[in-house]
Amino acid sequence: MILKSQALKLLADDTFVAVFDSVRAEQVKKFLQSSKSDSEAREDAHAMTRALNEFEATLKRVITNEDMRDKRNKER
Repeated sequence: MILKSQALKLLADDTFVAVFDSVRAEQVKKFLQSSKSDSEAREDAHAMTRALNEFEATLKRVITNEDMRDKRNKER
């Protein structure tokens, strides 16, 4: 299980964010520069981009879920 503190640390780490953005940009570049007949390259780039998006969404979801849980506990 990923903790909020871990997710926050990753999303605040300049090196992590730079690498993450670089990989995402490279995949978009591969997608845009693929030839019309190179559907495999586009599919691979799309799959990688979707995986990166899911990874980022998971980290943000951990933060949001813990924030909501904390808020509910304070209201009780």
